[in-house]
Amino acid sequence: MFQKEIENAVVLVGDEMKKSDNAWLSLRKKRQRIDLKIDGNILFLEKGTVSVYRVENDLVTVSISAPAILGLPQMRTEVAGHYLRCDTDCEMWAMSVQNADLLFTAKNLWKQAFDILTHHLQRYFQREALQSHRTIREQIIEHVKYIWAMEPDVREKTSVYTFILTRNHISRSAIHKVLQELVNDGKITLNRGKLSFCTPL
Repeated sequence: MFQKEIENAVVLVGDEMKKSDNAWLSLRKKRQRIDLKIDGNILFLEKGTVSVYRVENDLVTVSISAPAILGLPQMRTEVAGHYLRCDTDCEMWAMSVQNADLLFTAKNLWKQAFDILTHHLQRYFQREALQSHRTIREQIIEHVKYIWAMEPDVREKTSVYTFILTRNHISRSAIHKVLQELVNDGKITLNRGKLSFCTPL
């Protein structure tokens, strides 16, 4: 799925949610937890960034920045597999799942919803690929490569340690050992815990 198509789908769905009489503006503070399944809502994240955590182990699966539609993966399931936590103060438009269902049908938005959901699933699959390596060293290197591939403005704000720690059951000392080896070998450069240089790993 092309990124531009996903962006257009998000804007279209978000605009229709904002125009609906059944949606309301929800202002959320940094670090606030949002339980979409318990609340029973679909959200249009207009400003800010959230991280998606697994309920079973409190590990981050993905981080999502505005604009974004949140809650589609749990829209038609009984299982509350994930919750959100705001990485920044957030502005979002909320709508009940029932009203979102009616809106998507009335405005013919199910294709866009499906495309957005597919994009979210691809990000989950990418995350699982980061975990699929046999050794801790390989996992850490894959995370470093993932961070290096981020947009520069996002990468400059991303702590390598925090990024890896919140997504894995790997000790800080193990992460430090591997990162220090990469630094000593001239493979990467860290500036206050942020990745500022990386050779092909």
